[in-house]
Amino acid sequence: MLPVGHLAYTWAALVWLQAHGRARDIDLRAAAIAALFPDLVDKPVSLKLLSNSGTSQGLAHTLLVQSTLSAVTAVARPKWQPYALITNSHLDADQMWKYPHTLLFPFSRRLDSWQYMGSPSAMLSAYAEIIARPSILAVELLGVGLLLWAVRGAKPRTRRSRRSLLATGKLKPEATGQGQCA
Repeated sequence: MLPVGHLAYTWAALVWLQAHGRARDIDLRAAAIAALFPDLVDKPVSLKLLSNSGTSQGLAHTLLVQSTLSAVTAVARPKWQPYALITNSHLDADQMWKYPHTLLFPFSRRLDSWQYMGSPSAMLSAYAEIIARPSILAVELLGVGLLLWAVRGAKPRTRRSRRSLLATGKLKPEATGQGQCA
């Protein structure tokens, strides 16, 4: 999944949950970082340290790292557990079950390779190939559509709502009295 899709599905789910009285303490800014965390770690590592591996899904896309993250978070910072779970969901969105060597690394002893991505231009080329696939494009657009539907009551297109989101990490309905996700 592309970064837009990770963000769109995460935010759509959180906005919907918040509109229904759940997950109200979740900061959408932190949720965005959590949704992208495996890529924020693995993409630079792939370019610098694993440039010959043929993958941009490395250690942060493994069950071992994700399980460790969840366990450490549960013990050390229980209030951060929702963000760890959002990070864990990244593996589902990336369909990591299709890449069992990466998912089970280091026990599998290797990472799955799709194509060479050891340079910025190679990585951009791979993304261009991915986004050209109709099924991928449809899933990404569906995520954006869900996000737009979920935030319709918050009117994030107003300057006031955007400032509020940046300052607080929360989308708030405008003074019209309309709620989100009715």
